[in-house]
Amino acid sequence: MTAALLLCVPGNARKAATKDLVSVFEAAKTPERIRLAATLGRRRDKATTQALIKAFDIKGGNPRESAAIVDALGLAADPRSIDALSGAWDYLRGMLLQMNELPGHLQVLRWKILEALSRVGGDQVVRTLSESLNDGDPRVVEEAVRGLGRLQVKDAVPALQQLASSSSGNQLQAVLEALGDIGDKRALSTLEQAIKNPDKFIEIEASYALAKLGKKDALERLAASLTGDPGENKVGLLAAYYLVKLDKDAGLAHLENLMKKTDSPLAPVAAESLGKSGNPRAVMVLVEAVKSADPSVRLAAARALTMLGGGRAISALKKMRGDSNPGVRSAALMGLTEFGEND
Repeated sequence: MTAALLLCVPGNARKAATKDLVSVFEAAKTPERIRLAATLGRRRDKATTQALIKAFDIKGGNPRESAAIVDALGLAADPRSIDALSGAWDYLRGMLLQMNELPGHLQVLRWKILEALSRVGGDQVVRTLSESLNDGDPRVVEEAVRGLGRLQVKDAVPALQQLASSSSGNQLQAVLEALGDIGDKRALSTLEQAIKNPDKFIEIEASYALAKLGKKDALERLAASLTGDPGENKVGLLAAYYLVKLDKDAGLAHLENLMKKTDSPLAPVAAESLGKSGNPRAVMVLVEAVKSADPSVRLAAARALTMLGGGRAISALKKMRGDSNPGVRSAALMGLTEFGEND
């Protein structure tokens, strides 16, 4: 249990020496290792990375523990993990060739490995991501696309443009976002075609990418979508999310207003969107959401604050340890454990 785990850490994990944290992790059972993995990953220390690599057993390890370690190695973003992650990728690829189809938990592990690798970067990683654009699993392809965008791989632009013509749904969204994140003007023709799509969501996704490439009219289109037809609230939410990623106040204000509508099913989604935006300024909006009367909004805010991190986020999570809702309390404690803040 979490409480028992916290007692195992000398003093508190924030102040504990790295060697003590590693010792606790190495001696722990699987449930405790799963909870502690992210703490080691966020420490971004040679010793913690090596402890995670040592514990990573793709062949015989517990699947949930393996997934937690992969996520933690992504957080660490340490080049020392490339061999272990690439080895696991090759092993699963070999299994797939033998079995034709992997069990669900191993399918999930494949795209988690790609995500972790993309947070580390390097030529070997780029090759793996590029090859994975041809994978038979759409979710793997999607993660490969996001990874190439995250690493801003300009050489991937032609392949992404070709993929855009045959993609839909989440995969197309990933492609359009990646083209924007890479920022290569060769993508303009693909994005300008996508913005004419009658699907409003695709229009907004393409607008974000074009805004990243410096197109002011695309930025204006995103802002205009915030005050569109009330029946298109989900479109406005997506536009606001992208505006926050672009560091625009209008997006922050829109998501803050959505969170205050406690009778709306989009209120917790707005909090989640702030966390996914990666914008540190979103923390200030989420701190206010801690006071929401809706426990689902507070729960989403706790998880979002954990995504973003920082001193203000940690202070808010400490307050949420005393929340009246057990789910919110648990999310706050889990977040604090990730940051090593257990005092």
